[in-house]
Amino acid sequence: MRYVKIGAILFFLLVVLLFIFQNSAALAAVIELKYGFGEYVIQKSIPIYLVIFCALFLGSAMVAFLDIVIIFKNKRQLKKQKKTINELESELAKFRNQPLTETPVVAASEPAADVPGDKTKP
Repeated sequence: MRYVKIGAILFFLLVVLLFIFQNSAALAAVIELKYGFGEYVIQKSIPIYLVIFCALFLGSAMVAFLDIVIIFKNKRQLKKQKKTINELESELAKFRNQPLTETPVVAASEPAADVPGDKTKP
C-alpha cells in the first residue's frame, strides 16, 4: 500500500510539473491584490504560480494537521482499550485461580445427585 501512495504522489507531481511547463507564460502573469482597511490600502503584485503554490501548500498543511489529530485520537482510544483489556484479563486470572471447592450448580428441573463428601444432605 505504501508503494501505491508513493506512486500516486509522484504521478501528481508529474502532472503539476507538466502543467507548469506548458503554462509557464500564463502562470508568470502578475495579479494585483488590494487589501483595504478603511483609508489604509495595501497593494501587492504577485504572480499566479505563487497563489497556486500557496493554495497547494496550505491544503497539504491542513490535511497533515487533521491526520495528526486523528493519529492522536486513535492512540488515546487504543490506550484506553488496552487498559480495559488488562483489567478484564486480571479479573479473569483471579477467577481462574480460585479453588473448585464449591458445590456444583444443579439445574432446577433435575434432582440433585449425591455428591461424595457433601455433608449438607441428611
